[in-house]
Amino acid sequence: MTWKKYSLLGLGLFVIILLVWWAGLEDVIRVLKSARPDYFMLAVLAYIGGVVMWALRWRVLLKSLGINVPFRNIVAGLFIGSFVNNITPGARGGGEPVRMYYISKKTGEPYGHVFATVMMDRIMDVIPVVVMLLLATVYVHGLGSFSLTLTLLLLDVFFAIITLTTVGVLLSERKTKRILYWFYGQFNRIMPKKASKYEEKFVHAVEVSVPQFQENFKLLIRHKKAFVLSLFWSFMTWMFILLRSYFIFISINSPITLLDVMVVQMIATVIGMLSVVPGGAGLTEAVNSAAYVLLGINKEVAVTATILERAISFWAPTVVGAIVMAHFGIEIGEEKRREPGNRDINEKT
Repeated sequence: MTWKKYSLLGLGLFVIILLVWWAGLEDVIRVLKSARPDYFMLAVLAYIGGVVMWALRWRVLLKSLGINVPFRNIVAGLFIGSFVNNITPGARGGGEPVRMYYISKKTGEPYGHVFATVMMDRIMDVIPVVVMLLLATVYVHGLGSFSLTLTLLLLDVFFAIITLTTVGVLLSERKTKRILYWFYGQFNRIMPKKASKYEEKFVHAVEVSVPQFQENFKLLIRHKKAFVLSLFWSFMTWMFILLRSYFIFISINSPITLLDVMVVQMIATVIGMLSVVPGGAGLTEAVNSAAYVLLGINKEVAVTATILERAISFWAPTVVGAIVMAHFGIEIGEEKRREPGNRDINEKT
């Protein structure tokens, strides 16, 4: 499976090379040379702001269930999850069991408690997307673009179905257990040695904690203050995501409207979920560039802006997440060596 994953990633990188060739390497370099570093740094700060908003959203959900986690650990969990999602094809759900495991390890809380907050966090992320998809549809319809309007209408229906189906599944104990075991399967593919060590504990946790998860998930839905506050942070997260691309275009002296950015981001979100390439590498760049061109942006500007934006939102976080993940692995090893059962072995060696 590993060689397939890396071959797909290589294919994505090849697509990016073709994209630059299509836009014209000299034209892309010319656009980059005229770039303004101050606005590029604003784009980087917008990314950081988005991560902070996301962490605040998750913290609200964790605290509403009485799970107290240091803010730095919440941020670390998000980067670990992002790293795994960025190397996972498809719906990029592999990061959820890993960050669930990470927070459970840090807090000692049962999987069911943490899993409820992770799933609610995903739903909080989907709600703004549905709203922005509707706004984007109205906007492109006003522009008179039939192809983009039809595309966004289909995405509206898709996301509505996904949201309703997800909530329905999570409210069913049988279906929830099935989802948990699927997550464990993803975790087993990513970290087989650690998964095998904790398999018995995981099975026990699922069978015992799912009823607790049902109760906690329903509590989060009924918890009006937590729901409203986490939804607020979710919209703020997406505002920073839009500002990130907005500042990128200004940095290359090609101002764009936030509505145009929103249209492209909504299309990219769904394409990323359906992509067989890890993290949508290459495919997302191609789709974003094409969407910007359809909105009237010159191809060299569209490609340059897309590559810069993905450098901030995909490649850099993947590297950071890998570093945090490696550090997390070292911490687990140290904790295992400190366990009472291993003390005699450590002293002998």
